[in-house]
Amino acid sequence: MPRGLNHGTFLHIAHEEGLIKNTSIHAGIRAPIMRRKGDIRNDLRCGFEMIKARDLDILGADGVISRIKKRVGDSKVYISVDIDVLDPAYAPATGTAEPGGWTSRELLTVLDGLRGLDVVGADVVEVAPVYDNPGETTVLAAAEVGHSLLGLMVENPVKSKADEE
Repeated sequence: MPRGLNHGTFLHIAHEEGLIKNTSIHAGIRAPIMRRKGDIRNDLRCGFEMIKARDLDILGADGVISRIKKRVGDSKVYISVDIDVLDPAYAPATGTAEPGGWTSRELLTVLDGLRGLDVVGADVVEVAPVYDNPGETTVLAAAEVGHSLLGLMVENPVKSKADEE
C-alpha cells in the first residue's frame, strides 16, 4: 500500500477532483493520525473542519450541532456516519474500534439536531456484523442511526428539477 493511503483517502481524492466545497466537517474524530502535522495540514488545505470526539464534552451536543449547521449552511448535505465514531462499548463490530468515542445517545442527539438541513443522501459505514456480540450492539446502533438519517431526508425531500422551476 502506498505511504499515506488509508480509509480516509477518498475524501482527499474527492477534494482534489473538485467534488467537495469548503463546507465539509468531520465530527467525532479521535483516531491516531499517521503523520500528525502532515495530515492536519492537508485536511486544512482541503478545507475540512474537524470536531474531535472530546469536543462534545466541552461544547455539548448543542454546540456540536451549531458548528455543523454553521459550517454546511444552506448547501446540500451528504452525511456519512462511520460507526466507529461510537465508543467500542456501543459499537464493537467495526474495523477500527477505538476507545473514547461518542455514546449512541450522543450521536443520535447530534443527528436529531440536524433537522432542517438539506440532506440529499447518507450512509452508515464500517459495520462488521460478523464481529458483533450476541446482543448485536453494533447492528442495533447502526439501524437506529440509519433510521435517524432517513428521517432527516424524509423531512426535507430532494426536489426534482421540475419542482425547482
